[in-house]
Amino acid sequence: MFNKEEFQILNEALKLYEEKTTKQLESSVNNKEKMVSYNRKQKKIWLLQNKMKKLIEENK
Repeated sequence: MFNKEEFQILNEALKLYEEKTTKQLESSVNNKEKMVSYNRKQKKIWLLQNKMKKLIEENK
């Protein structure tokens, strides 16, 4: 599957994407449709990050 370094790279990429969507979410406070869209993206990122944490723990 993946080694430890690859998991770290993927995890860092997810953190960067999460920061980007958080900024977009904060900037779209006045636009409800965009806010809902970015909120959904952020939830998907969190789910993916949780799965990554489980995979990292299993591979230790």
